[in-house]
Amino acid sequence: MQETFLNDLAKSQAPVFCFLVNGIKLEGFIIAYDQFSVMLASNRDAASSQLIMKSAISTIVPKGAGSVAPKNY
Repeated sequence: MQETFLNDLAKSQAPVFCFLVNGIKLEGFIIAYDQFSVMLASNRDAASSQLIMKSAISTIVPKGAGSVAPKNY
């Protein structure tokens, strides 16, 4: 389920909010991910990216989540 969700977000380059367990809210685009981490870019390029460990992530929410029909994962 996680693989499908992250893959859809990475392919579509949809803007997301990434909430961390310490309360910080990050905003950007998922450009890559693996078993342990997610690469989040504030622009659509890798030059302004952050590597976030999945263990530090609480929630990832597509930015336009209220206007998009939910997908069944």
